[in-house]
Amino acid sequence: MKKKFHSKSAKETMKHGEEFAKILKQGDIVAFYGELGSGKTTMIKGICKGFGVEKGVKSPSFVFLRIYKAQYTLYHFDFYRLKRKEELINVGYDEFFYDSGIVLLEWADRIEDLLPESRFEVVMKISNENEREIHISHTGRRVWSMQ
Repeated sequence: MKKKFHSKSAKETMKHGEEFAKILKQGDIVAFYGELGSGKTTMIKGICKGFGVEKGVKSPSFVFLRIYKAQYTLYHFDFYRLKRKEELINVGYDEFFYDSGIVLLEWADRIEDLLPESRFEVVMKISNENEREIHISHTGRRVWSMQ
């Protein structure tokens, strides 16, 4: 199943993230794709808000990973500055990918061959300065629905 949304503002993108959070379960992995400034971090802020984490959510660009405690532990990775996949392997990424938390991955295209087969994919596209297209799909057999 695929779902497409049109967002007219950062606030609306966050709302879509909050709605998306309602269908996420323990062990889910969400891979985010999109160019710089497309709204990946904003969408993730909305997901975190949907789980009750409203403060301190920012892109972990310089540290690869931020962990937020909520109903489930949220692991927020950002691979924008990842130079070599070995850096990720050395920090034991797979311990997080196969944990009981929810994994949110910005710039997932940089580690495509390390991603689990079953995952959500969120593609963010810039329509204009404020508007975004948000495409959500699942690569496995997961049945899900969003309004």
